[in-house]
Amino acid sequence: MSTQTHDAIVIGAGFGGAACAALLAKQGRKVLLVEKNNLSGGKAMTLNKKGFTYSAWPVMGAPVQENQCQRLIDALGVQERVTLTPSEAGSYYKTPAGQYEPMPKMDGSVDPVSLLGWLGIPMEEFENAMGFFGGLISMEPAQIDALEGTDFDSFIKAAKLPQSLYAFIVSLCLDGMFMVPVDKLDAAEAIYSLQDIFLRGGGLFCIGGYGKLSDACLDVVRNNGGQVMMHTRVNRILVENSRAIGIEVNGKDGSGNEGLQQFRAPIIISNAGIQPTVLKLAGEANFPADYVARVKNLVPSEALLGYRYFLKQPITDKGFGVVFSQTSPWSTQRLKDAHAGKASREGVLYFEVPGNYDPGSAPDGKQVVVTGSFCPPDPDMSKEDIQAWADAGEEIFFGLFPEARELVEEKDLYTTRSVSNATRDATMPGTGGETIGLAQIVGQCGKSKPSIETPLAGLYLVGCDAGGRGIGTQQAIMSGFNVAEAVNQALRG
Repeated sequence: MSTQTHDAIVIGAGFGGAACAALLAKQGRKVLLVEKNNLSGGKAMTLNKKGFTYSAWPVMGAPVQENQCQRLIDALGVQERVTLTPSEAGSYYKTPAGQYEPMPKMDGSVDPVSLLGWLGIPMEEFENAMGFFGGLISMEPAQIDALEGTDFDSFIKAAKLPQSLYAFIVSLCLDGMFMVPVDKLDAAEAIYSLQDIFLRGGGLFCIGGYGKLSDACLDVVRNNGGQVMMHTRVNRILVENSRAIGIEVNGKDGSGNEGLQQFRAPIIISNAGIQPTVLKLAGEANFPADYVARVKNLVPSEALLGYRYFLKQPITDKGFGVVFSQTSPWSTQRLKDAHAGKASREGVLYFEVPGNYDPGSAPDGKQVVVTGSFCPPDPDMSKEDIQAWADAGEEIFFGLFPEARELVEEKDLYTTRSVSNATRDATMPGTGGETIGLAQIVGQCGKSKPSIETPLAGLYLVGCDAGGRGIGTQQAIMSGFNVAEAVNQALRG
């Protein structure tokens, strides 16, 4: 064993942890960042295979303008290393007649008139629909905050919108942004993000993959006197006298040392998720009973499951897309029934095609399409259930692109077990394979979201489980900024 001293130790190089560690290092703090994988980026990690560069599953950022990724790039001064890019959407509405209608081209923001025409909404419904959009976009923060604790399904159904417009907002927008059933989604959380994408655009990507940004964060740590340990698993958080004081790890420390080691710092920041952090790494005996009960009752987001298709030639010129229908929105009961085999598993399908926004990410003349569709987050899902969910998504994909069947050179299936192995340990039954983290549902958002400070002195939470709001990586990076600020204040005393 060996002991080293740092100002702060960060567990996990997902976007919350990587951003927080880099910001602290940039501000002169001696930081140790420990990551169990050999890749950074967490749920937005970038993979490489046979000349292809792609995300492990669809990762679509938003908003395009005034986003947290660019804020982080600017704060760290890594503009020469990391380039963000928008991409044109290739979304499709599957009509009740079974036709796939492509979304009309829109420049930067949503044009309600074009949108309503695409969705087949009759003129007599225009006024009500336009009024809903106008009201949604113009809502002030105080009005939005007043809706915290209301589920979005109740909010939108009160507007009595046509089903195709309801499906557009719920399936194309919200299902993928939050990965939770609409009847549980917190309305305030949803409306803030809808305003973001309607006014500032959706479909933000990174040249070379989002891993370029998380890797840049790691280099900022290294270049500012910090230490990064990859492929190193944290066994436990060390606790003495009711305070987190360090970590114990198995792995290499970057200088050739291997085996069990301990590192100490006055501040420990975990990007491992609130449940794994409290219940496993620190141990529930170190927290008040009511806090442990609250943590155990927290609900994760749902999961993505799908294929990565490696094609011998391109099938689309769009960088990403969503396929939805009037029946695709997920409710709690429909998802439960579908998983039990009592209802259709056909929902919304997401696809990402990195070669269309980043030409260097695929060999000439070839294309990789990364797909994903809803399923529960249980990493111990049976093989039969995995295949049933995978088949449902594949049916949508080949329904839209029938020519792709003959173009597949190889395909990789990723599952909830893949997600859990790469990103989050399963701590509570049925959890671990979630796509985002803590579900942004009523009772877990805004004032009800867990604090970045835990009851265990010196232990902070960063990432999608605490300290931010919004969509995926945006939420995680916002948390990174907020936790870095809080930790700096704590270290200053």
